Amino acid sequence: KKGSPMPHGMEPRIELLRPLNSVMGGVAVAVGALVAAGLPLLHSENLWSVGLAMLVAFLYTGAGNALNDYYDRFTDRVNHPKRPIPSKRIRPESARKFSVLLFAAGMLLSLFIGLPRLNWLTLGIAALNSLRLAAYEMRLKARGFSGNITVSWLTASLFLFGGAAAVPSLGPSVFPAPLLVLALLAFLASVGREIIKGIEDVEGDRDRRTLPRLVGPIPAGRIAGMWIGLAVALSPLPVFPLAMFRPEWYIPAVLLADAMFIYSVRVVFRNPGKASRAAKLAMLLALVAFLLGALTVQ
Repeated sequence: KKGSPMPHGMEPRIELLRPLNSVMGGVAVAVGALVAAGLPLLHSENLWSVGLAMLVAFLYTGAGNALNDYYDRFTDRVNHPKRPIPSKRIRPESARKFSVLLFAAGMLLSLFIGLPRLNWLTLGIAALNSLRLAAYEMRLKARGFSGNITVSWLTASLFLFGGAAAVPSLGPSVFPAPLLVLALLAFLASVGREIIKGIEDVEGDRDRRTLPRLVGPIPAGRIAGMWIGLAVALSPLPVFPLAMFRPEWYIPAVLLADAMFIYSVRVVFRNPGKASRAAKLAMLLALVAFLLGALTVQ
């Protein structure tokens, strides 16, 4: 349940990628790299490795989206009938093979991050996330909340992946406190959004133990609000008290993201689809806030 359908004029394989989601994955890696290494990264020999890591994230995100469409092909007849498989613009097996190809390309490229040495940390994260993506689609998604946690880890790990590419040495400098804060905020917000998406798709998820199916849409909406509320409450941390970002750049952008997150919680009971789209926009705005902050690291 990742993203919304693209216009029908788009080539189905590109649509399977969810280009915006995949680009956001690459940008999250760049933000993580900048927070870990600072602006000197732009003149560092590790910049090439970060670029490769961004491409790996793009490919992995696209692969996960294509695999998602393959395994959701039956429920998407109800939830998302305009997607490439239920609309019969691409065969399910073609989508599955496309996903495998993207995973293989991403894993192959991850071997070159940090050349001439092998970056074991980025390689380990890439290998772990490929397994978690496959496990999510094949088993964890049907189990509900454990699937939400898995997707949220995958989102948060993009920042860590960028940090590991930018600082290719084991030690505390790879994952400094500011980077861990960004990963935490992304994780909390993502859990809330995943629950909201489950509320949106509750009618088509009759064969799954999603949180809205188990406890009902209204309690699930309240739980989503708790996760998102925690992310909003902690969003000033990069400025107060960590003082890692310049407030005049970060605060206005993150306040816009916070406002959109709060709006998504307010409308989830009336219109889950609108809430899901609002939460997605809030995630994008938060990523912009992180990027602005990373470019003005103090």
